[in-house]
Order: sequence, then structure tokens, then C-alpha cells
Amino acid sequence: MAKQGLTLEQKQTQRLALEQQRLLGLILEKNDAEMAEFIDNKVNEIQALEKKSDDDDEYGNDKENRNDNDQGDGATTPSGEVNSDGDDDTAAWYRYFANNRSRDDEYYEPIAVSEKTLQEFLADQLGELELDETQLIIAHAIVGNLEDNGYLRRSVSEIADDVTFNDGYVVDAAQVEKVLAIIQSLDPPGIAARDLRECILLQLRRKPQSEDVDLAIEMVEKYFDDFAAMRFDTLARKMGVPSERLEYVFKHQIRRGLNPHPGNAFGSRADNSQQVTPDFDVELEEETGRLTVTLRNNIPALQISESYVLLNDRYKTSAPLSVKENKEKKQIQDAYQRASMFIEVLKQRQETLFKTMSAIVKCQQEYFLHGDERDLKPLGQQQIADMIGKDVSVVSRAVSNKYVQLPWGVKSLKSFFSEDINGSSRHEVYDDLKKLVDGEDKKHPLSDDALCDMLKKMGYKLERRTVAKYRDALKIPSSTIRRKMSR
Repeated sequence: MAKQGLTLEQKQTQRLALEQQRLLGLILEKNDAEMAEFIDNKVNEIQALEKKSDDDDEYGNDKENRNDNDQGDGATTPSGEVNSDGDDDTAAWYRYFANNRSRDDEYYEPIAVSEKTLQEFLADQLGELELDETQLIIAHAIVGNLEDNGYLRRSVSEIADDVTFNDGYVVDAAQVEKVLAIIQSLDPPGIAARDLRECILLQLRRKPQSEDVDLAIEMVEKYFDDFAAMRFDTLARKMGVPSERLEYVFKHQIRRGLNPHPGNAFGSRADNSQQVTPDFDVELEEETGRLTVTLRNNIPALQISESYVLLNDRYKTSAPLSVKENKEKKQIQDAYQRASMFIEVLKQRQETLFKTMSAIVKCQQEYFLHGDERDLKPLGQQQIADMIGKDVSVVSRAVSNKYVQLPWGVKSLKSFFSEDINGSSRHEVYDDLKKLVDGEDKKHPLSDDALCDMLKKMGYKLERRTVAKYRDALKIPSSTIRRKMSR
């Protein structure tokens, strides 16, 4: 009889473990809005489960009638810092905040990835300036030609022609250049730059003047090729400054605090209606150079109701029970067990999400420090799964429909993954593909076959259909359409 009871208990434990695993997989892939509805349904379904009220203390106990046996805090706040290299000198640190909400927490309303487009943001600033009618027409023409990353790729002569022929205002390149200088003085810093060099200089010149800033400006302005190649020994000879000093200036004045894509904080005009609530914040502490990861605290705190705690304790005794009491005991223990499991699964969800985000930041640390997508490395979900000791299916669910708030905008967690293309990431291929199209003869644009051949010479082993897919992803029209647009 004892053996039969033990076997029954083992089967029940296995069933609960499988149910817990299934439930975790289910809630991992839900976003905050879906989780809110799911939790409400669970609270209604499981009688022993309830949300904490304002009368509960931080541990989920009633302030007036605290019960020492209450197991349902549901809002334990595991916290800690872990670095990317396993030592205290690393630049990346991570913080995990509460996996459930308390009444004092800030609630994060859903935000739009692109609540305002870059063009709308600049138009608001232009409205506050005293520009004459012609200047305003030119300004809007410039703003309308900005790419989503904030760069201006069309020449001032081309924009002058547009204004002259399309808007009926006869203007020349010099007039456009003057208005462009005005737009480049607006926020975000670096906006409307025509290349990376100009973008960096625009931002450096906004900084408070100092010897380090002056050195940074000289390095970028006069020796950009050496700067871009990070040839500090060569720069040291040309500038008469020790290479160590130049590396320090580069690290503290350029790599930190400057955004090579100032328009990325805003959404594109094509998708400016997507509403999301970021699950994470990643911030750079300027003084220490540390990255801080925070899992936002958006899930309501849950607990086991006090009445069920008392009833469950009551049936822990070995006193003989009637048939009715045995039935009630089974119902109470089942509800108590289901409530406990759900609270535990919520904690596991938050811990898994945090570990996943932390691992992503460790792998893509350069990107999170500087915001340059060219720093994104090839990364697969299996690599993250190995790092956090989970199955790849868990990572897949954890990154599904999740977003992180960065200083330069909101990014999907899936955007940090890309296949390895001959040692490079998809983002690097995108960047080189865009450069090829930007530098082509507009009257004789490059076909996908030509682009494929040129990318192969650069070391990328790609098929033509893959190049076409990447071109479409970058919203670059086909060569036929580009040729017609150049007429």
C-alpha cells in the first residue's frame, strides 16, 4: 500500500512538473498586454490566487492581520549584478528589478515605437524659428529628404532643383546650404549630416569646449581616414599627441555619448503606428561606462489568499477526517498547489527574460555601448540558450514580441540576432549593400546581379535572391525603378 501511495505521489509530481513547464512556455511568449489579460483570467480561475492590495506589505502580508505562514508573496524581488567578463572591472553590468509590481511602482503605459516621426519632430522645431517663406519651403524639402537614420543623402544642388521645379521657388545651392546649417543646429544632434564624418563633427561641436573635445574635433576633421581606421600611432605622429591620449579621447568623447544614427530614436514613416511596451531598459552610465539592464516591473504582484493559507494549514494535521472534509481538503490543496505553481512560474518567466536579455547584451556589448548597427555580431538563439542553460525553444519564446528601450530608440529583441555570413553579421552586409547603392551611377543603377558580384568580391558568399531579399528589407527599389527615379 505504501509503495502504491509513493508511485501515485511520483506520478502527481511528474504531472505538475510537466504542467509547470507547459505553462512557462505559454507565458514566456506573451507580451505585457497579453500577460495582463492572462493573469486576470488565472485569478478568476484559481480561487486561492489573488492580486495584492494596497493594504498588503511588501511581502504580500496583510498589515493588520499578518500571518507568518503566508507562502504567497508572489513579488519577491531577486536582484543582482553580473558582468560580461566575470570580473569587477568590466564595462557591462546588469540589474534585475522586481518580477512583480507593488503599488509604489511606476506603471509603463504602452508607447509607440515611433510616437512621432523624425520629420514631425523637426517640423515642430522649425515652427518655432523665424524663417521667411522661401527658407521654410527649403527646410521642409530638406526634412522630407532625410533618411530614417537621420542622414541627408541628396546634394544641396538636387534639393535646390526640387524646390525650383516642384515648389516654384527659384533657389540655388547656396541658399539650401544656409538652411541646411539651420536644420543641423536642431535636435537630435548630428541630424541632417551628409556622412558619418559630418555627423560626428556636428555632435562634437555641441559639447562643452575642452582640450579633449578640441582634440576629438581635430582628429575627425583633419584626419578622418586614419581616425576611421583607428590608426592611433599614425594620428599621434601627425598630431604630435601621444597615442594613449588619443585613444582616451576617442573612447570618452566619441565612442561614448555620440550617436552615429541620430534618426534611429524615431520610427520610420512606414510603420509609425506600432504600439509596444518595452520590457527592458538598457542604459549607459556615463561616469563608469557600465551598461545597466533593467527588466521593467509590469506584472501585478500575486499572492495566495489568507483564507486558503489558513485552510491549507488546517488540513496539514493528521486528525481523522470525514468524507466531506476529505473532499474539501483535496479541493483546498489543489487550489493552493495551482496558485503556488502559477506564482512560481511567473518568477521563472521574469528570471528567464532577464537572463536572456543579459546574455544578448553580453554578446552585443559594442552595439549597446555605441548604438552603431555595424557593431552587431552574428548571433544565433542557440548561443544564448547555451549561455543561460535553456533549450533554444525557450529563448525563441523569450525574445518573441519583446522590446528594449535604448537611448536611441525602441528595438525588438529579435533584431539582435542574425546569421553568420562569412564571419560578418547581416547588419554589416546591409551596411555595405547600402553603400554600394548610394555610390552607384544614378543613371545606370546596379542590378541585383551586379550587386551580388560586388558583394562577393568584398568577401560575402551570397546568392542573387538573397541580395534581392536584403535590398527589399532596406526598402531599396529595384534597379529599374531607381533608374526611372533618377530621370
